[in-house]
Amino acid sequence: MSRAIPPSAAWLGGLGVVPFASMALAVMLLDDPHLRQLTLTAFVAYSAATLAFLGGVRWGAALGDPAWRSLILAVTPMLMATGCLLILPQDALKVLAVLFAVMGIFDVLRRPAPEWPAWFMQLRARLSGVVVVIHVALLAAMAGQA
Repeated sequence: MSRAIPPSAAWLGGLGVVPFASMALAVMLLDDPHLRQLTLTAFVAYSAATLAFLGGVRWGAALGDPAWRSLILAVTPMLMATGCLLILPQDALKVLAVLFAVMGIFDVLRRPAPEWPAWFMQLRARLSGVVVVIHVALLAAMAGQA
């Protein structure tokens, strides 16, 4: 099986990062505090939805061997993401950054599911890394705005 990331997966994965980058940039540059807060809330919602999606990827991988541990690990990102929607966006950013980093590291270092193509871990590592960097950059910029 090829280790090369298929163009369709590379493009769609990259396009999935665009809302992170554009909303983070908007939060950093907007002068209107209400619009900045609305954009920050949208960023957190998109981030939480993406984290829940990654849990769905794990769920799909666990279907071949539906052990309790695998299914619990698959549901946990969605539960954590939902919790992030219930706290202040500034706090949610910190939690989401850590969750993306932990999930990315866990997914890349663990033995991939046999049904996952060889290129998937490479794509996950790249996308997770970019998403974590965007979260950290946004946190740093917001600390400078305070």
